[in-house]
Amino acid sequence: MLHWCRVVVKPVVDDTVFGGTREERWVERGVMAVSFGWLWWWRLRNEIESLVVVTVAKKDLSMNIGMADFVGWWLYYVTVTIGMVRVVKGFMWLAMVFLCRRRGGNNVTNIYGDPEDKV
Repeated sequence: MLHWCRVVVKPVVDDTVFGGTREERWVERGVMAVSFGWLWWWRLRNEIESLVVVTVAKKDLSMNIGMADFVGWWLYYVTVTIGMVRVVKGFMWLAMVFLCRRRGGNNVTNIYGDPEDKV
């Protein structure tokens, strides 16, 4: 979906609205990431609520909870774990960007010495 947005939708909208292509900014990327994350969480929550309802109904009817129910729950927890790891990695990346400073200067040297010495 994100690929579709960047490859098809964005060029058409940029050409129609702005008259040409323009670079995607960090704010646009952030908004897109938050919106896709929210949609993912919202959809996942709806699917998990149905898993809970089925499990509770089976328990109330004294039916055995089968392997499919277990696999559904396991996939849910794996998906949530992967999502949370990605969120934590994103926060760590933001912390590194905001808290760490880059060293200035162009220290380009190689095994033959400084390139400016040859001039």
